[in-house]
Amino acid sequence: MAQEYDKVWKENIEEIILPLAKKMLNIFPEMMEQISTDLQRTLERKPDFLRKVKSADAATSDYILHIEFQSNDNEEMAYRMLEYHALLLRKFRLEVKQYVFYIGSGISKMEKTISFEKLDYSFELLNLQTFSYKYFIESGTPEEVILGILADFEGQNPLVVATELLTQLNSIQVETLRIEKCVKQLEILSNLRNLQSLIIELIPKIMALEYDIKKDLRYIEGIEQGIEQGIEQGREQERRLNIEKALRAKLLTIAQIADIFGVPLDDVVDIQDKMDK
Repeated sequence: MAQEYDKVWKENIEEIILPLAKKMLNIFPEMMEQISTDLQRTLERKPDFLRKVKSADAATSDYILHIEFQSNDNEEMAYRMLEYHALLLRKFRLEVKQYVFYIGSGISKMEKTISFEKLDYSFELLNLQTFSYKYFIESGTPEEVILGILADFEGQNPLVVATELLTQLNSIQVETLRIEKCVKQLEILSNLRNLQSLIIELIPKIMALEYDIKKDLRYIEGIEQGIEQGIEQGREQERRLNIEKALRAKLLTIAQIADIFGVPLDDVVDIQDKMDK
C-alpha cells in the first residue's frame, strides 16, 4: 500500500509543491530549476522532490529545496535525510533546506535531529494532520484539494468533510481525466484515515463524472479479499460445529478431536468450556 501512496505524490508533485511551500513552509520561490536526482546508487531511493531555488535578488542566495513524504514513522529517517544532505551539499555547494511531510495518522514521533560532539543536524518535520482541511478544500487545484482528507478535520464529522472535498472536486473546471485521476487518488489516500468505504459510497452520489468504482482494481481486490475472508470464516464456523458434534458424541478424547480437525488442543478445550456454560 505504501507504493500506492508514493505513486500519488509522484503523479501530483508539480501541482502541489508550490501551494505546500507557500502555505506550510512559508517559502515563496521566485524561480525553481530542475536538477538531477541521481546522487548515489547506494541510497534507498531518489528524493521525492528536489529543486534548486533561484532568487532574482542578487543579495539573496540560491539554495536546494529537498522534500520527502512519509506515511509511517521511520526510525532511520534522520540518518537518511543526513545522507541526502551531505550528498546534496557536496554536489551543489549550496545551502540545503530539508522538509519531511508526515501524512500518516496522528503526530509523527520520528527523530528529526542527530547530535554528537562535532555534529548537529536536523530537518523540519511537518504533520499534515495539524493543518486545517480548509487550507486545501478552498483550492482550485484538484491535486491540492484531495490533501484535505489527510488534514485536521477540526472536529467536523468525516461525512461532512468528505462530502465537501468531493463537491469541491466536482466544481473545478479542468479536464475530466484529471478529475478522475484525483478522485482515484483521494480514494487511495482516504485509506490512511480509514475512510475509504465512505469515499467509495459518496463518489457516485456527488461526482458528475462516470467513475465506476466497481471497475477499480483496488475495489476488485477488496471484494476478492472479502470473499476469501468470508469463505475462511465459513470454514471456521463449520469446523467449530463439527467439533461440538464430536464432543457431544463423547466417542473421542479431546486430543483425538484436536488431531482430527487440525486445531490446537486449547481450542477444543475452549469450545467444550463454552458448551458446558
